[in-house]
Amino acid sequence: MASTLDISVVMVGMNTRDYVRNAIAAVEESDWGRYSHEIIYVDNNSHDDSVEVIRNQFPQVRIIANSANRNFCPAANQGSGAASGRFLLHLNNDTLVQPDAIVQMAEFLEQAPDAGVVGCRLFNPDGTDQWSARRFPSWYNAFLGRRSPLGRTFPNAQIVRDYLFKDKITGRTPFPVDWTGTPCMLVRREVFFKLGGFPGDYYYWHEAAFCHRLLREGWRTFIVPTAKVVHFEGKGGGARPYAVQRWHIIDFSRGAYRFHCERHSLHRLNPRRWLAALGLGAHAGIQLLQNWLSSLTEKKPWRALS
Repeated sequence: MASTLDISVVMVGMNTRDYVRNAIAAVEESDWGRYSHEIIYVDNNSHDDSVEVIRNQFPQVRIIANSANRNFCPAANQGSGAASGRFLLHLNNDTLVQPDAIVQMAEFLEQAPDAGVVGCRLFNPDGTDQWSARRFPSWYNAFLGRRSPLGRTFPNAQIVRDYLFKDKITGRTPFPVDWTGTPCMLVRREVFFKLGGFPGDYYYWHEAAFCHRLLREGWRTFIVPTAKVVHFEGKGGGARPYAVQRWHIIDFSRGAYRFHCERHSLHRLNPRRWLAALGLGAHAGIQLLQNWLSSLTEKKPWRALS
């Protein structure tokens, strides 16, 4: 039976009470136009009072309180399985959607029959771009990526501009991309479940893997640049002491390696696998060293060099 509900907003959180509270408030204050909606919050065993605060302040929100941290993909799939909407909006719990962002994305998804995923334009809290539109990476994007030292030193290099669609995301016309992130990703329900949801064996790079699998099934990913969302990047998973930061750095490179092999269908003995492993291992080693040196002098949140 076809769903009569339009959009299910699925959020996942852990120990981020204030962020998720503000994120839900922004969703509820949005201009929904003709679209009906529901909000599902999946809590990954928070040790603060996130669940109690959401339950008391937003009684309309459906809460799934896990007794353990299931990580993002399994929890997002869990929330999606409980959803009723014909569209699924995967929204990070550290975001603030602008009033008309969701409606713009939904209207485009309805009008573009080949669109399986629609993303938005993400901003940092200071108003700068997070560059939410991406191409599938080539080897040189390890050095000329969104947050790599060379990428930040030469942000207007053509390689960087092409990788991040910098010349298109500042415009007003929707455009196709290779992939976008789950801070704000609107997906057709039937497409999401046909692909088996987000790949539960990925942490980092799950969005790229999902959008690549979507592309193989004949669907495309688009960005609506006039749909704007503020993203407090790195705040959605709680505190990150050095041991946690180390895990994130290693898993980021591990995920990049796995996606590279999946995308290019590389056999186990293919030399390109070995080269990718060496390069990404060196990338992780450099970042671990940089992060360790930084931890000796100052306290600052870690961000993946993507």
